[in-house]
Amino acid sequence: MDSPKTKKITINKTPKNVHPKEKANFLSHFLFCWQLKTILDCWRNEVTDDSFITPIRDHETQLLGDRLEALWNKENISRKKPSFTRTLAQFLGTKYVLFGLLYSIADTLSVYEGVVGVGIIVIFSLSQCLFFTKAVAERQKMTRERDSRLRIMNDIIFRMREIKMYALETPFAELVNKLRRCELIHMRKLNHIWNENTTIATYLDKISIYVLILLLTTTGAPLNPQLIFMSINIYNLLKTSVQHSNIAVNLMSDLKVCITRIETFLLSDHESTADTQKIEGIPSCKIYAHNLTAKWNPSQEAAIKNVDFILGCGQLVALTGDTGSGKSSLLQAILQELLIVDGNLSRDGLISYASQNPWVFSATIQENIIFNETFNQNKYLNVLKICALEYDISLFSHGDKTLVGERGNMLSGGQKARINLARAIYKDADIYLLDNPLAAMDVSVAQQIFTQCILKYLKTKSVVLITHNLKFLNYSDKVYVLEDGRVMFSGKYETLEDLPNNVQEKNNETLTKLSAKSYKAQNETKEHKGSDKVNTYTTYLFANESKFFVFLQLLLFILTQVFINGSDTFLSFWINLRQNPSNFNTTLLQYFSDVKCLYIYSGFILIMVFLFHMGSLNFVDCCNKCSAKLHDTLFNKILHGTMKFFDNHASGRIINRISNDISTIDEIIPQYMYQGARQVCSVLGVYVVVNAVNYYMILPTLILLVIFYYYVQAFRPVLNKLKRIAATRKSPIYTHVVATIDGLTTIRVSEAQKHSLSKFERYQDSYNSIRYLHQALHSSYAFWTDFTCMLYVAVVIFFLIIFKKSDMVGNVGLSITQSLLLISTIQYMIKIYSDLDSRMTSVERVAEYGDLTVEDINKNEINPPTTWPANGKILFQSVSMRYSPEKPFILRNIDVEFQAGEKIGIVGRTGAGKSSLINALFHLYEYEGTILIDNVDVKMVPLSTLRSRIATVSQDPVLFSGTMRENLDPFKEFTNCQLWSVLEEVNLKQIVSNLPSGLSSSLSETGVNFSTGQNQLMCLARAILKECTIIVLDEATAFLDLDTDKLIQATIQKRFHKATILRIAHRLDNVMNSDKILVLDDGCVVEFGTPNGLLQNMNGYFYKYVHEYENSSLNIQTYI
Repeated sequence: MDSPKTKKITINKTPKNVHPKEKANFLSHFLFCWQLKTILDCWRNEVTDDSFITPIRDHETQLLGDRLEALWNKENISRKKPSFTRTLAQFLGTKYVLFGLLYSIADTLSVYEGVVGVGIIVIFSLSQCLFFTKAVAERQKMTRERDSRLRIMNDIIFRMREIKMYALETPFAELVNKLRRCELIHMRKLNHIWNENTTIATYLDKISIYVLILLLTTTGAPLNPQLIFMSINIYNLLKTSVQHSNIAVNLMSDLKVCITRIETFLLSDHESTADTQKIEGIPSCKIYAHNLTAKWNPSQEAAIKNVDFILGCGQLVALTGDTGSGKSSLLQAILQELLIVDGNLSRDGLISYASQNPWVFSATIQENIIFNETFNQNKYLNVLKICALEYDISLFSHGDKTLVGERGNMLSGGQKARINLARAIYKDADIYLLDNPLAAMDVSVAQQIFTQCILKYLKTKSVVLITHNLKFLNYSDKVYVLEDGRVMFSGKYETLEDLPNNVQEKNNETLTKLSAKSYKAQNETKEHKGSDKVNTYTTYLFANESKFFVFLQLLLFILTQVFINGSDTFLSFWINLRQNPSNFNTTLLQYFSDVKCLYIYSGFILIMVFLFHMGSLNFVDCCNKCSAKLHDTLFNKILHGTMKFFDNHASGRIINRISNDISTIDEIIPQYMYQGARQVCSVLGVYVVVNAVNYYMILPTLILLVIFYYYVQAFRPVLNKLKRIAATRKSPIYTHVVATIDGLTTIRVSEAQKHSLSKFERYQDSYNSIRYLHQALHSSYAFWTDFTCMLYVAVVIFFLIIFKKSDMVGNVGLSITQSLLLISTIQYMIKIYSDLDSRMTSVERVAEYGDLTVEDINKNEINPPTTWPANGKILFQSVSMRYSPEKPFILRNIDVEFQAGEKIGIVGRTGAGKSSLINALFHLYEYEGTILIDNVDVKMVPLSTLRSRIATVSQDPVLFSGTMRENLDPFKEFTNCQLWSVLEEVNLKQIVSNLPSGLSSSLSETGVNFSTGQNQLMCLARAILKECTIIVLDEATAFLDLDTDKLIQATIQKRFHKATILRIAHRLDNVMNSDKILVLDDGCVVEFGTPNGLLQNMNGYFYKYVHEYENSSLNIQTYI
């Protein structure tokens, strides 16, 4: 035998390069020359989505995370009331505070001469506290609504197949739209607060000057040009600081809400506090529990109660019991995932765990199995064999290097279950906790794995197996029967004389009825071998399809700027009247008295203020309508997208669109666009005034504009590209976090926290490196803009000294102040425009989804009556289907007819096409040929009608976030009595009535309040309520105990005795009750007939399938 080949699996390992900034000298740092290579690489398209740029050492996620965690732990220990805000202040250090003080001192040194009018600015600055309080309140309300919306969107995106099959698009659309409307109400208020604050800050310098002029005029003091124009410059400087403080207030309100939520989470008791001890005094014992009581959370009833449990060395212990009896909860308690409130729990040895709901993350098959372990080729190949994965892997063109997609969406349910089990088996542990891993598999596959893997491969290990299969209980060293969280029986299977609800008797009936169970195959397989910016802006501005508001806003911007420049020009004219009276005739001097001039100047100011606020109100409303429309368009495209779209797009990217990009459109873009529009109007207005008063400044100004134009052309494409790459690199972070939460228990048991955290850090570093380059490039842009502006100021002053073309003091003062204002305005405009331009990539990304191909769920080529289908007759005529044009057909020329009311069992080997046949029936994918239901072509029927007239219960039961009532009756069609009645039929009435609010009790995401079996019962109750004539059961009772399964089968026979039932099942007793059996192989119908008729053909597929059970039983005996 070859020696084992050992290596460590690594994922996207990247070389440790040195960041270009760390290699730069002082001059390169000062002039930002180290960024030149990045700019050139972007121009040459050498920086792509896959490019890895090493982050600066001080910016590495691991380093910063460890430091922040240490500070928080210190804060948590040393303070009675820990504060995450204080921790962040310590984490950031004092340098940022010192920088802020330096800027503050620089601004203060410029203020002392403009004492009059500064009071207005001081009062406004103090009012920021009021704005901050209101902003925080609205932000918290909006965040709650947004969280609720995104939680529902998460359900929709991850459960889209089930939503389409249940035809739940309409209720989900209503729910999301309702939450969105509430979110927009608070967002509108928040944007009004911000815009009003910004508006006041924008004209604050004019009000301050007006107060100064008013005081001078009313006290009879002369209009001193030096005082007035110096004050104008000072107030302009202060206005910039106030505007920045306004932005800071908005950001601080966001930060406060964010810090509060993080602090709440950090202070919550989200980790197990149980203390397990090493077992002493009990020889050969691996797990010992005495009087163990545990809860999922302190407010709930205990999930397990007074449990005594022992697992010895090398023992196979089985847990069984009714659905929801506490079997999985006991394993979770052993894993310390439950809150232990009483009793003792001890463990001795390493634990490996296979969850009931398979956890498969977005990676290759091999990476999913190896996970955090060392790769050993011989061991790996052996695990593939004993977990019955060899044949499945051979079907994939890339073998075990095939990417399985998010949550394993490229795999069937059985394949996910076996990969999940293989991961647990591959880990070399002392104790194996297997939570019903065989339920989702075909009988022969389950039998093969039980024999080869559990009985043989793990024969020297300690194993806890949850199962409802009584044949497996017979080979257990000890059996525990649980009921309502308590152990009702423990001992050898032979001593188990009376299982609850006569399970023993039922098992005997099952064995008598079927001479064999299973088939030698696996589960079904799907084989998988910078846009135009002008258009982006118009897409945003005209998203609400109302050009009137856009042109009204444009008019308000223009009129406001006219009165701003008009007030400055009139003030210059007033000063000229008083300082240079010889240049004016006597009549003009007498007419424009100081009082009249004050009235006219007051009129300019009042109208300007009125237009400012009118423009602000209209702008917020216009942007709200635009963002609402863009969200609605995006949401509708996602909700009605084809299944092919969801197969080919990572959910993290879709969530990024609906969360991060929509948030940017909601909040950031309106702010930048408002400021940018104001700055553009200001630049145009100032340019007209300056050049009208002093024509010799036209040339320097033109040169300045040309320089800035080339700056924009140089920096803009690079900034946009880096922004786009940063947005792309954020999506894997979302995906990884979601996958980590899904598999948190497995990660903890596998001691793979560091592995998962390391992967997260790589994703975060990849994002941070690009994000830092983007921000650094902004700083470089600002530096060179400032430098050019300084040169321009020097040129302007030089021209004013050399060319004395005017004796008018007012004109000279106006030229200087407006020139200086033009400099800061152009500089700020370019910065705002650059930021806005990069943020508009969010609009671009959202608009991309506007071109998606969607399902036409309401097409009316045929509008069948409300009673359709009255009979339930189904006819497949030459039906062929594939999941995309470049892939092979998964169904080939299916010709079969199901008569009304027939019960059809569908069986077949791996990749046979069982689930694909159901996909075609629901028209989830396009297919060739014809499917007729009651002689109506389903292609002609509206999809919403077709899917709502077929009931389904799948192997992967789906409950959505919301209440029990909303899950049972999403269309609000039934009364309480009807809901309670159907819950009683599926044996859930007692469980639901024990919930705090009964039918109004909320379910957490994906229905984790219930066991998987109870989730299946809920879905069955939903199907019963629909009273359809066609029912599809895809392993509908896979996770139910035998007694509950028998009850449900009786319920199905009773409630659906007239309905056509298509049943995919691994329990052959359920299939054998069918009127006919459809056998599929390689996408073709190979047999179709009654069970007895098919069993007469000893060379037939079904005969071999049924009789494999006896062979499997003989195989078991060889290992006992």
